Amino acid sequence: MTHLKAGPKAVQLLPSGANEGPAIEYGRRLAELADAMDTLHTFRKGQFVRWKAGLKNRASPAYNEPAVVREVLAAPVFDACEQARCAGSPYFGEPLTLVLAILDPEGDFLEFRYDGRRFEPANREQNGKDA
Repeated sequence: MTHLKAGPKAVQLLPSGANEGPAIEYGRRLAELADAMDTLHTFRKGQFVRWKAGLKNRASPAYNEPAVVREVLAAPVFDACEQARCAGSPYFGEPLTLVLAILDPEGDFLEFRYDGRRFEPANREQNGKDA
């Protein structure tokens, strides 16, 4: 009979129902973020937007840093990727629906394409929910 020594690599089996707190909270957070992703806003050229909390998937802009809408695309654009490894990317199949402009660290004006589901109006209290 082989015995395993307890140590840092030992697997600890827990009875069913033990430690459900973090798992339940994790599920709640996933559902909350999925709902936020599904909450759509109507954007217009010149409007300031920001990332929705928990939905930032790019380096820029930073959270609470405004970006200005340059164009709302009539049809989503999808990045063309012809390599098998692309399907494992979080950007694979992402519908790019907004052209947003930001300033880079040197103050230069840059435009990028983003998934509009991840953004909300920057001044929600002033503009209303769908402004």
